[in-house]
Amino acid sequence: MGVRPAMTMPVRYAVLFKAFFLDDFVRRRLAHVVAAAPGGDVHLLLDETAAAAGPSDFPRIIRYRDADIAALGFLPCGQGSLAWYNADYPLYLFRHLHPQYDDIVVVEYDAVPGIGLDRLVAECRAERVDFVGQPIAKTVDAYWWTSTMLQFYRRAEIRPTLICAAYFSAAAVRHLAACRLRQGAGHDPRAAQSWPIGETFVGTEIGVAGLRQRDLASFGPLRRYDWWPPVHEAELAQCAGEVFVHPVLHGRRYLRSLFKNGALPGLVALARALRATSFPARRTAGGTTKTA
Repeated sequence: MGVRPAMTMPVRYAVLFKAFFLDDFVRRRLAHVVAAAPGGDVHLLLDETAAAAGPSDFPRIIRYRDADIAALGFLPCGQGSLAWYNADYPLYLFRHLHPQYDDIVVVEYDAVPGIGLDRLVAECRAERVDFVGQPIAKTVDAYWWTSTMLQFYRRAEIRPTLICAAYFSAAAVRHLAACRLRQGAGHDPRAAQSWPIGETFVGTEIGVAGLRQRDLASFGPLRRYDWWPPVHEAELAQCAGEVFVHPVLHGRRYLRSLFKNGALPGLVALARALRATSFPARRTAGGTTKTA
């Protein structure tokens, strides 16, 4: 999957590449993001709460645990891992460590850009946009996490938003962080059922605050960008022109994601993927072919 031509950036921006493990797949995805952001400084953020991610010679790396986030005053509350449920928390940790950036792009390890990130940032600067994310195509009644929002927001204000690939201005990060600290100050950390999930807190609070925002889809095609089904890494060649693709996985993680909703949905999704494209074959030393 290629990346569209870059633009010259007068002031560098930050790209946060978020992961919780390191292997060849993550290194390939990181290298792709670096190539997509010639005008940006890519920082590798490794959540090592569960386990050490292993050695890396990447020049800009931040290894953190839940305790590092809690030490800044953010409520240790959520369903599942802290940084998964509160996907915005690592953004505030980064801003605390590197306050010099006016623009921050967040890219999770399984989100693959097809757009040059220089272009995305340049357009956001020109239009004074504070946030770019992608609204989740579900009604508030059908959305899984609506109930977590209702202590702090009216139902009509709730805006579920995917932030696995997102842009934030410094002003947006400051506002969101202050709001999280304020909401957390009076909240029982044991009451996870009524603590706003990060992806929807961000989209909702940006709207409530009246900050300027754009949908990720306004930058171009976004047809393979959702939480499920996964896209195999070998399919990326067929995703040319997409702004982002998500979730892109490989090996066992791809299979686990594919069948996470049961055998039948997984088989249906796999059949659709195989009909749409065949995984490219690579030639082995003996001259036979092997699928990716």
